[in-house]
Amino acid sequence: MPKMSLASLQTLLQAENSDALAGMKADKLSSERAKSLDYYMGNMTRDMPTETGRSAAVSSDVSDTIEGMMPALMEIFCSGEEVVTFNAVGEEDEPAAEQETDYVNHVFMQQNPGFLILYSFIKDALLSKLGIVKCWWETKDITERETYQGLDDTAYGILIDDPDIEVVEHTEYPAPQMAMPGGMATQ
Repeated sequence: MPKMSLASLQTLLQAENSDALAGMKADKLSSERAKSLDYYMGNMTRDMPTETGRSAAVSSDVSDTIEGMMPALMEIFCSGEEVVTFNAVGEEDEPAAEQETDYVNHVFMQQNPGFLILYSFIKDALLSKLGIVKCWWETKDITERETYQGLDDTAYGILIDDPDIEVVEHTEYPAPQMAMPGGMATQ
């Protein structure tokens, strides 16, 4: 087996040391998050076990503090008409920045549950020291089926000329016969 150089050994040991410390930090953070959630839920048995014959009353300070902060934080982020604002770099960019601001705010607050996303994100950050929002772009084809009856040839021609419309089924009916004075019928 070839001999490892001193630099390679140091690099290997530093990487292993970093991995070990990261695991210990992650474990510590995980236990802190579990403890925070227990306190939020009013479960303090880990730190203050109840004794037989004693009161089991628990303070709800953690949940009261988090729930008390949420309205003020939500007001900061959601009270205005715009959740996000794009600033123009130059005078020629002002219309584009305005349009981007309007579009992103519409997508976030109207097409998505923006208020609930922010609420969950902020509450998670307060409770577990980390708030995550997953964003993605989703495209989907929406097919609508419509039925038309009694169209004349002009209206039917307009429909079949539209490239976005696919005619799935077509049934021709005989033209209604109109009665003429004197008892004769025409087509």
